[in-house]
Amino acid sequence: MKQRNNIRIKVPDPMVLALWLSWLTLVLAWFFGTEAGEGLHGIVQLLGWWGKGFWELLAFSMQMVLILLLGYMLALSPALDALSTGLSKTGQKPRRQAVAVVLTALLAGFLNWGLALVFGSVLVRKLAEKAKKEGSAINYPLLGASAYVCMMVWHGGLSGSAPLTVAGQGHFLFDKTGLIGLGDTLFSGMNLLAWLLLFLVIPGLTYLMARETAKRIPEIVVPDREAGATKEQVFKISLLSVTGLALVVTVLLQQIMQKGGGIGLNEINLLLFGLVLIFLPEPGKLSKAASTAAGSTMGIILQFPLYAGIMGMMKYSGLLAVMTGWFVDLADAGSFPMLAFVSASVVNLFVPSGGGQWAVQGPLLTDAATALGVSHSVTVMALAYGDQLTNMMQPFWALPLLGITGLKAGEILPYALKFMLAGFVIFSFVLLLNS
Repeated sequence: MKQRNNIRIKVPDPMVLALWLSWLTLVLAWFFGTEAGEGLHGIVQLLGWWGKGFWELLAFSMQMVLILLLGYMLALSPALDALSTGLSKTGQKPRRQAVAVVLTALLAGFLNWGLALVFGSVLVRKLAEKAKKEGSAINYPLLGASAYVCMMVWHGGLSGSAPLTVAGQGHFLFDKTGLIGLGDTLFSGMNLLAWLLLFLVIPGLTYLMARETAKRIPEIVVPDREAGATKEQVFKISLLSVTGLALVVTVLLQQIMQKGGGIGLNEINLLLFGLVLIFLPEPGKLSKAASTAAGSTMGIILQFPLYAGIMGMMKYSGLLAVMTGWFVDLADAGSFPMLAFVSASVVNLFVPSGGGQWAVQGPLLTDAATALGVSHSVTVMALAYGDQLTNMMQPFWALPLLGITGLKAGEILPYALKFMLAGFVIFSFVLLLNS
């Protein structure tokens, strides 16, 4: 079969895109928002709300910086280098490697989106480094997009913000929905069917794309690592490694002892920090790894606050309620799940935070579902599916992956859009079955 050249879509730099979205949101909020005043006064209000939102996700931004920094540092350790070398030998053919990456992304994404994003990015980077050393041709952008699939499935998994929120006693919508157990959301027949279809369709699509696209040797710089690290080099007793082990054990014991406790970003970062201290137990090597990894965090540091500002304008101007209302007003009991799904997909382009989106859009959808007699559990999953789907065309969550792999957004986008189309068909099918 004749191979086609790799496709690269020219897209704006993620920083430029974030700024354009900021201005677009300001214009939309000024015209359609319900809370801003008229004329110059209204514009000043909107800019004030942008500034207010700018700082509201500061803690979250730092969490994401750490998850990327520590994950990359862990990838530079002799231990993970040895592990990735072993994994890379499981499939020498590029098609098998692509399928292995996407299966890993699907499985890890179901467990936890943060670990999945870092682990998948690291695995892809290691496969590219191996190909570079050996002079082997691979489709590096496809591997990157395959790892990014974890962000198209995370909200329907064990770290999904909306399903986990409504499963907790006394959640902020408890008076309207009551307690919605995981058996009605994450482990419902609808969601399990969605997962089955994803595990059948997405790897098959990946295999076809890997077969039909051209491959080349990755143009990356392979960092110096200690080749053939011995057991003593990988596991060395020192003050750093002992402290790291204590951190890991403490986090794990807390999860076991605390009933109903979940693994969030704070716990992930503590685990990663502990593992970094264990596997980089010498101060010199720790500092060198941190210096190498720090450059990949610049995108998050500069861009996450911009999206927080966008969310602030949408939230405080009333624009988000208006946009959701455009879809809800068209709905009846049969069409509501699909319209909720589509509205969440659109809102996610402006508010790429699952927890934040549920906090501001969830009450609106819940009220509409109650009025139309639609199941609240289906409504929760409709928002979850929509929120995760358009991550495939939103570079916000791709920043950690791009930072670790060195890929550009335009390189992975053609493949990510195909994954998104497949996801749209699958999620629409299961929602229509339950309408």
